[in-house]
Amino acid sequence: MLDYPLSLRLLLVLGSLLTLVFVLGRIRRAKIQIEDSIFWFVFSGLLLLLSIFPELAYWTASTLGVQAPINVVYLAIIFLLILKVFFMSLRISQMDSKMKILAQKVALNEEKIERAHQDR
Repeated sequence: MLDYPLSLRLLLVLGSLLTLVFVLGRIRRAKIQIEDSIFWFVFSGLLLLLSIFPELAYWTASTLGVQAPINVVYLAIIFLLILKVFFMSLRISQMDSKMKILAQKVALNEEKIERAHQDR
């Protein structure tokens, strides 16, 4: 089993910690919702875990029969991001439906107000 050089490990840990700090900063400024931040906390936590313990990638690769550990990492990241896009699509669809209903209600209320002004 090969091991990452110390400089690469430190760079990966630093990148993971910077991602975590960035997410925390966005939460403090109310730029990201808590539900979304949970995903990014888990994501940066997994990156941090892999950067501290690269043996996990090697073990997972050998367990799944994948030749290169980096392929396991790429597959996991792609899978997580596809899940994130799917759930965002669901939320956008729900919000679109709610917005249509809200626009219809506003239009009906405006029509009622116009009729009330015309009846005076």
